Amino acid sequence: MRALRISAGLALCVISSSVALAAPVTFPGTNTGPIPDNDANGRVVSFAVSGLDGPVASVELTANLTHTWVGDLTATLVAPDGIARLVVFGRPGTGRTNTSGDSSNLGATYVFSDLGGPDFVPALLAIDDDTTLSAGTFRTTSRGAPGRSNAGGCPTSLRGVFAGLSAGQANGTWTLVMTDSVALDIGSIGTTTLTLDAISTIFADGFETVSAAAPELLAPQGISAPAHCINKVQADFSGDGLSDFVLARSNGSNIDWSIRENLGNGTAAASVTTFSLGNPTTDFIDSLDLDGDRIADPTVWTPGVGETGRFQVRLSSRNGAVRVVAFGQTGDDPTQSGDYDGDGIDDLAVFRAPSVAGPLQVRYRRSSDRTIGVVGTGNGVEGDQFAVSGFDYNGDGLADAVVQESDIVTPANARFRMFNGFNGVQFSTFVLGLTPDFIIPGSHVGSAWADVTVSRTVAGNREWRTRDSQTAVETPAVTFSITGDQRMGGDYDGDGLSDYAFFRGSATPGASAFQVRTSSNTATVWTVNFGQLNDFPVAASRVH
Repeated sequence: MRALRISAGLALCVISSSVALAAPVTFPGTNTGPIPDNDANGRVVSFAVSGLDGPVASVELTANLTHTWVGDLTATLVAPDGIARLVVFGRPGTGRTNTSGDSSNLGATYVFSDLGGPDFVPALLAIDDDTTLSAGTFRTTSRGAPGRSNAGGCPTSLRGVFAGLSAGQANGTWTLVMTDSVALDIGSIGTTTLTLDAISTIFADGFETVSAAAPELLAPQGISAPAHCINKVQADFSGDGLSDFVLARSNGSNIDWSIRENLGNGTAAASVTTFSLGNPTTDFIDSLDLDGDRIADPTVWTPGVGETGRFQVRLSSRNGAVRVVAFGQTGDDPTQSGDYDGDGIDDLAVFRAPSVAGPLQVRYRRSSDRTIGVVGTGNGVEGDQFAVSGFDYNGDGLADAVVQESDIVTPANARFRMFNGFNGVQFSTFVLGLTPDFIIPGSHVGSAWADVTVSRTVAGNREWRTRDSQTAVETPAVTFSITGDQRMGGDYDGDGLSDYAFFRGSATPGASAFQVRTSSNTATVWTVNFGQLNDFPVAASRVH
């Protein structure tokens, strides 16, 4: 039994910051014209950017586009020398059962901005087939994945990808690559401009501490996201909406990462992407989306004294460049990151439980303005509570803070309390499972809201129990995996629900494997052989 010293409490802390922005500068695009039909090379529109004297703060793209059947198209904005890139939109409307995409037409001038109104893809899906989308300002969206998943068309962030580029990195030739992936329907790109806002070098204080937020971004934006977008797919390192098969391995003073792309049909790509990030003797492993492109970024966290803990995040949009951010301290649980402010970019977060009686709290660093948010979850010491935060449990598009603790009435049972991550208000409390149960985050049943799933070992077998956050209904226990398996989160079949999954390491060469019981076909278990005995599956980083 764990003794509890809990008192109701809430603290919200804001540390203000300010910067000086230079006047926005607009650069015209050249090489506009017809978009080659069914051509992977597409049309490349160029922007000659010069004169910036400070880091990029924000980016806006305006393009006059005409094309029938928008589901054929992909638009990708690329900074000079390919140092950073973002899909503006890609194959809108394509998914698990739709390989053709949305049949709406383009025929106007469209502005893509983080301060836009609706996201681009939902705006297209809201109009009738073969209807032309009216001119307007839109947020960029993630790419569709024909035949794989329905996770495309979710909001992304121009600022998250391009903000912080130095003047030396941003001055040069930017490109907008327009490709058409299917024959017959045709179109063109006309007048196109790129607008960049920079931070005055007088006030800029370095790449990692640049604050590029406009005032409008300080209010929660996530509530407008489509239902399937409120929680990002865990361990999706390829951006197709499927959790991939990813392992971390101790190798001397390095952590070696290996990624095999999930093909969504019970198999994985033969090729393996490898790199080193982190130190196995000190670092915690996680994945999050620090650049807001809805592609997972490999992450490690090193403890430190007095808020000198250090996140190292390998950015998917920056060709693997590693961003280092100081946040957190020794003793914190650093696997709590999520989008608490609703700007599409994950906020670095930790759960802090003191060694002597004091406040228990989830602390996060807002990506929108670099201020610190604090959600108080009570008073106590380390071990009184376990947090599984960073997911949206109430459907408002914002990450929430959730803690597990012993129930006051029956201490052997586990009580959960949920807090709104944006304002810290507690909105739910319930009892589920036992205090030693492991928590596996995800959306295992019902809606796209994150639910609470707990797992325990009974007679050598693992039982999983889930409570639907939207309906409060607890589902019957599911038996899957055995003692020694490493339980994981993730959506491996692309249907928008999390699957029961684990990694089983083996000393026998070739016998280590991921196993997945898919939500779309519970009668079938996928087995993907990969890894070695002591490997750590990155999709297990949020299991507590």
